[in-house]
Amino acid sequence: MRWLSYFTSMLIAIAYSLTAQAQAPTKPMRIIVPFAVGGASDTYTRLVAQKITEQTGKTVIVENKTGAGGRIAFDFVAHAAPDGLTVGLIDATYAMLPGLFPVLPWDINQDLIPVVMVAQTPFVLVVGAEAQFSTYQQLASAAAAQPGKLNYGSAGVGSVNHIVTERFRSNAKIDITHIPYKGMSEASVALLSGNVDLIVAASPTAIGQIKSGKVRPLLVTTAKRSPVLPDVPAVTEVGLAEFVVTNWFGFAVPKGTPKEMMETLHKDVMRAVAAPDVKEKLLLQGAEASTFSMQEFSDFVKTETALWTKVTKDNHIKIEP
Repeated sequence: MRWLSYFTSMLIAIAYSLTAQAQAPTKPMRIIVPFAVGGASDTYTRLVAQKITEQTGKTVIVENKTGAGGRIAFDFVAHAAPDGLTVGLIDATYAMLPGLFPVLPWDINQDLIPVVMVAQTPFVLVVGAEAQFSTYQQLASAAAAQPGKLNYGSAGVGSVNHIVTERFRSNAKIDITHIPYKGMSEASVALLSGNVDLIVAASPTAIGQIKSGKVRPLLVTTAKRSPVLPDVPAVTEVGLAEFVVTNWFGFAVPKGTPKEMMETLHKDVMRAVAAPDVKEKLLLQGAEASTFSMQEFSDFVKTETALWTKVTKDNHIKIEP
């Protein structure tokens, strides 16, 4: 019966090994955010990461790699190992880079694969609380009467709100002057002090000032009114249907990441943003949780990249080296 004892011992050893492997902690997933702590990209990423951990038990670490307008982080993720453990946050900034920089250290069409959108937020056209304009029509009429007199502030040449506002200017067929600042905080101060006439800001940036009465919203850049700003007209209501535009946030992985890992990431994020508490927190900032499939998100990023590349070229927007 020695062989039976040996066989039994082998089965016990195999079972113990499999149990140990099943119980062994998996490596954490890192989500690389290209921007500083506290911004919308960082806030949404941490919200989703925490919910994924709550729902699945997986360890998700959020790491901020700032600099070069996001290019440092995008390049890092594009060249990371395709093992499903390194994920990058991409947003509207990502789709604008090819129009601003003809040469990038990674191939935007191949090296980073869009997997899942987290949310979209509208931009809001705002003026100072004491401004003479109560409606978009009043602002447009004033701009038409005195071309170039009205001005707008931005976070700098090539910033998201600079490029978005140039698209607005083109679609609205109005002549307004660009005044770049070193960031949105400076541009907001300039608006509040009356040094600029308007700003097109992302809703997470604008909502607090709108609620406090410091600025007056004239438009949201979505096809329908925002639930968090129900009294503010959508662009489609004032004849600017071509100016439907959002800031968006999603996750991408390095080329070569196995399909099953991408599918798992998509499933985990979709489950996280569908949670009632996450949806409510997003909505408070004017953000709408995404329902895009992987293919829909991939197609969306390609469309956005083509659109913003055209806008930057048509409006001669360049970042000087």
